[in-house]
Amino acid sequence: MRKIKSHRVLIGMEIHVQLATQSKMFTSARNGFGGEPNTQVDPVVLGLPGVLPVMNKRAVEYSIKVGLALGCKIAKFTKWDRKSYYYPDLPKNYQISQYDLPLCNEGVFEIQTDGGTKTVRIRRAHLEEDAGKLLHEAPGGFHIDHSIVDLNRAGTPLLEIVTEPDLSTGKEVAIFGQELQKIVQYLGVSEAQMQMGHMRFEPNINVHITDQDGVVHKTAITEIKNLNSFSVLERATEYEIQRQIHEWTETGSLGKKSTYGWDEAGERTFHQRDKEEANDYRYFPDPDLMPVIVDEAWLMDIKSQIGELPAARRKRYIEALGLSEKDAIVLTADRTSGDFFDAIVSAGVDPKRAGSLMETLREIANERGTAATAIGVSAQRVAEIGKLVESKQIAAAKETAKAIISRLAEQDTPAEEAAKALGLIQSNDTGLIDA
Repeated sequence: MRKIKSHRVLIGMEIHVQLATQSKMFTSARNGFGGEPNTQVDPVVLGLPGVLPVMNKRAVEYSIKVGLALGCKIAKFTKWDRKSYYYPDLPKNYQISQYDLPLCNEGVFEIQTDGGTKTVRIRRAHLEEDAGKLLHEAPGGFHIDHSIVDLNRAGTPLLEIVTEPDLSTGKEVAIFGQELQKIVQYLGVSEAQMQMGHMRFEPNINVHITDQDGVVHKTAITEIKNLNSFSVLERATEYEIQRQIHEWTETGSLGKKSTYGWDEAGERTFHQRDKEEANDYRYFPDPDLMPVIVDEAWLMDIKSQIGELPAARRKRYIEALGLSEKDAIVLTADRTSGDFFDAIVSAGVDPKRAGSLMETLREIANERGTAATAIGVSAQRVAEIGKLVESKQIAAAKETAKAIISRLAEQDTPAEEAAKALGLIQSNDTGLIDA
């Protein structure tokens, strides 16, 4: 068995984000999850002879938003390329993508890890169309001995984000994925629901092993395909790191550049195929699509739509409003909750009181199986409850606020009126109290 003096793990990420446009990338066919197989298609999606693609401008704008949020440079001039390969779920036998002139490149993004702030460089973010998918069970769950093709997903606008190999553990990879999910949801460019395939993660992993003589051995890069939960992302990454180290110590093999899959039942990665090179795809400019020119006016208009991002909002909540890091993380989990909280504070309620009221809202929402901001009580009414507490007209107990919020969800009235109806107004009249 070979002995290791030390090792260094390098992980780069490829992330595919489906964009939430109403229509597909190069056609007006409906874009959306679900539906009966092969019902969200048209001649362009099916790659029928004579059809011509037309670019979805909104998808380009969504992609630029993400690029700006990731600190990327936005290309003034970019184009579309054909990436040729055969898959049963790719009718044209090529995918319209971007090769040498990506829409976004050279970004920098920071994540908070147990070891502090970590910088992740973004190599590129390019826009392409998604392929369809293969079903290995017939609709209704019946077993079949062959695969069937569903092209509903084919043509969906897909933003592929590629990082430099700046991550080094499964936990860091999962944290990066979670932060990226928050960003695309904040921007409103993707629902980013993992179980629906809106985001798919593919870590590229290799290990630099220093042996007992000080010689460095670099394992071949393996890419783990199509991971769609943060738990799986972390576990698959950690397993693959250990697999590469174990293989070298046992056999001395550094492996081949390969694509791997994840076996959830066996909790292990497995070899799928050797990795293709760029020349295998025979990239060339798509002759049917015009290049994209991003002028300054268009770019500034998109910039103006971005607003405050999760990391900046968390920092503001901690430094300017005095919230704990834990509360700030909870309140910035989604944009709607943060906006709701900000509205309560803007109405004149102490931030910590507003945070407590948001916690009460979440409790009620969990009991009802909905979101805290969707139970039917406005931020104005919640702010009124906060002011009643601060003026000592009602008790500060959570049960009191919960009762009033529940009442307001049934009937929208001023909070003080609801509190009176529930008998929750505290009296300061000493004569009345004595009596």
